[in-house]
Amino acid sequence: MSNLILIHRVLRLVHPKLTVEAVTAVAEGPQRYTDLVRIITVATGETVHPRTLIDTLRKLQDAAIIDHSTVDAEGAVYRLTPKGHELVELLSKIERWGQDHSDSFDA
Repeated sequence: MSNLILIHRVLRLVHPKLTVEAVTAVAEGPQRYTDLVRIITVATGETVHPRTLIDTLRKLQDAAIIDHSTVDAEGAVYRLTPKGHELVELLSKIERWGQDHSDSFDA
């Protein structure tokens, strides 16, 4: 039963809006907030609400998935932590599973 609890905890971590999008964007390299807004807007085709993205980024920081640090006088960037890189590997496996089994999804 404890395995199910762990699986649900992981799913709750990545379920909130923009979590997967933010992690995937930061996986490409360090990103400034404005870059994340642009990348996620293009990827989803939807308007990114600042409060939603800020809340998501804070939750990812609290979970030690991303780090927010100042890089120069112009501001700070978000980077993946080692734990974040592991999450990206997991998301890549889920993506491959989805590609292999896309016939299982609703139309």
